[in-house]
This record gives sequence, structure tokens and C-alpha cells, in this order.
Amino acid sequence: MSLNLKVHGLSIEYDSAAILDGINFELQGGEMVALLGPNGAGKSTLLRCISKALEPTKGTVFFNGREAGSLTAGELARQLAVVPQDTGVDFDFTVEEVIRMGRFPYYKGSRKNKINHEAIVHTAMEITGILPLRHRSAATLSGGERQRMVFARALCQEPELLLLDEPTANLDIGYQWELLDIVQRLNREKGVTVIAAIHDLNLATLFFRQFILLADGKVLAFGSADEVLTEENILASYGVQASIFRHPLHGRLQVSVGKDSMSPLQKKGRGREKRVHVIGGGQEALPVLEALWEKGYSLSLGPVSREDSGYNFAHFSDIPVIENPPFSSISDETYQEHLKLMHESKWIVLPPISFGEGNLRNLEAMADAIAQGIPGIVFGDKVEERDFTGGKAVGILERFKEQGVLFVNNTEEVLDCLKNNE
Repeated sequence: MSLNLKVHGLSIEYDSAAILDGINFELQGGEMVALLGPNGAGKSTLLRCISKALEPTKGTVFFNGREAGSLTAGELARQLAVVPQDTGVDFDFTVEEVIRMGRFPYYKGSRKNKINHEAIVHTAMEITGILPLRHRSAATLSGGERQRMVFARALCQEPELLLLDEPTANLDIGYQWELLDIVQRLNREKGVTVIAAIHDLNLATLFFRQFILLADGKVLAFGSADEVLTEENILASYGVQASIFRHPLHGRLQVSVGKDSMSPLQKKGRGREKRVHVIGGGQEALPVLEALWEKGYSLSLGPVSREDSGYNFAHFSDIPVIENPPFSSISDETYQEHLKLMHESKWIVLPPISFGEGNLRNLEAMADAIAQGIPGIVFGDKVEERDFTGGKAVGILERFKEQGVLFVNNTEEVLDCLKNNE
């Protein structure tokens, strides 16, 4: 069973200063939560209160309905494991000896003989990539190696709740990704509840589903990335202006902060005049968008669904985009919005997308714009194989040829056409 955690009215004071002030939240078993907030917000203090390393001034922590204070040290160690910020080792143990300490809660009575502790220790070292260093003195390890050793020790506890305090500190980007991938698999495959204090907001959005944002010792926001990572919340917690956008490749929220919080692609788009409208989206349209944007053309896009990779690119780059619900036909309103964007453009580009009854109106809108004198470029390769309308799409494209629309086979030819007709 995954561990249910409830934090109720948790407060702690140092010298009459409130470090945590009335923290309340509840996690169902199997959650994967990133604990966010600036330095001094109380992230580490909260994790230490949950693990009973600190006694709160007020409030209670419940594990599966039981107060934390009623649990013995052994019971607690079998339910939760902690990977702290400070991973120093005071004595000259080997790496393997330190990791094996994670099995101490299970060395009791007859249980010791029924569990293959060595296999669990060996697996933990393999998973964390520390196995080749198992005979080394722990005192000789680098900061990143110590971090992986302590994480392996935590895995040996086979916890239901894993508390990570800046787990990626001292790790290069490869090991950061590797460690969080291990955490994600533990959560997904074994139902381990995870709370990790993370400074890198963009890394957090790649691995975590829920977020707790602290500010001045209080919970400012709790929920999904869309609910927590807003410009208002970032300003209130971190005190900086931020731009929130979706990454054009994976679609996850990303945070750019600073005096000029625009994304690199947004900055690159400053001062452009609108020139090219790209129809549709998907993987077929994305290379066209990227190539045109890289060459300095201003763009608009649509209609596409919010889940489309083209939509993510447009949102990231601050490009005008028409949104249409997934698996839905083009409505009259969307049709008119589409026409408006095309009439505002100097060129229309139709990528090598497939055509069905749902998006056939996109071709009809393009035909309308072409009739009004807007020039077009069409990817004409294997059109028949992409037509699922019984030949209607092919018929429209044949009329395009008669109207002087340019037909190309690849993105490079699109760029040549635009350059030659400037």
C-alpha cells in the first residue's frame, strides 16, 4: 500500500521568527510532488519536520492516519527515507557499508534470515551507478558520488515515502536526469510517494505531476504545473518577473525569468513583419515552422489542437495560432479566423499533412485566400496517399496548380521560393 501523508497546521519558529506558518496539505499514496520556493521559504525545514528530524512548534504530520509522534524510529524508517542536502560522511566507511545501513530497519528478529539483504543492496548500487565504487572509502567520494551513494542507501530502505532535499545538487545534467528518472520509475512501478525540494523549475516540470510552492513559510499554491507555475505566483514567491511558455518539443511548461523574461525564440521574433501563414500542424508542419522561423520570417499557424507540437512551438515563440478542439471539424468561426490570418499574410504554406473530412475546410479556406490574390506554396509529394476524402483534397490541389500555386518537395524548396519571390 502506498503511504498517505497529511500535514495539518504545521508551524515552526526560530527565535520567535516563523519559518513555517500553518502548512496544510494532503497527499494520496503514489503522488510525485515537487516542493518549490526561494531560498529561505522553508522547503528543507518542512521536509525535516515530515521526517521527524525537527519537532514542529505546532501542527501534526500523519502517516496513513497515524500521528508521526506515535511511530517508533524503526517503524518510521521502514515507511520513509530521506536524501538530505548535506551528504557528508563522518566515519571512514566504505561505500557499500554506508549503503547497507539502509537495511538496518529490517535487521530484527527472524526477519533478517528471510530477506536477501545483499541482493537489495547490490540492486540499489546498480540502479544508482555507484556499484564500481563499492569498495572505495566514502570519505574520498566527490559531491556527486556521495549524492548517489546516499540515494542508494535510501533505496535500500524500500520506503513508501521518499523525501529528497535538492537531490540534483552536485550532479551534472546527465546524472540529474538519471536520478530523477529512477525516482519517477519508483513512483510509477512501486507506488512510492515522492516529495522533492527542487530549485530548477524547468527540470521539475519534466518529472513531477504535482507542485507545492512555498513563500514566506506558507503554501502559496498547490496543484498541477498549470495551476502553480503562473507569472503571478512566480512573482509572489521569488520576487521576479517571469514568462511561462510551453516547450516546442515536449510541451511541458517552462519558466524564463529576468528583467526581460521573453523566451529566446520570442526575442528572436522581435521586429518581424508578418509574412507567412502555415496551415495545420503535427510533425509534418514542425520542421517547416522551425526552418521559416530560423530564416527570420514572421509566422502564423492554424488551425491546430492545443496538444499539437505546432501549437507548442507557436505558444513558445509568441506566434499567432488558431486553436481547434482535437478530432473536431473546422467550425464556421474557426474558418473565418483562419481566413483572417491568411489575408494578413504575404504567403501561405501548406505542409505535407494528411487530409480528411475534418480538416478539408482548411484547403477550402486556402482556396478562398488564393482567389483573393494571396500566393501559396504546397508540398505536393504523394498527395494521393495523404488524401482520405475520396479525392476531394486532390481536386482542390489540382485547381491550385491552375491558379499558379507553387508546388515543392521539401522545406529547402519552400525557402528558395520565398527568397526568389521577395
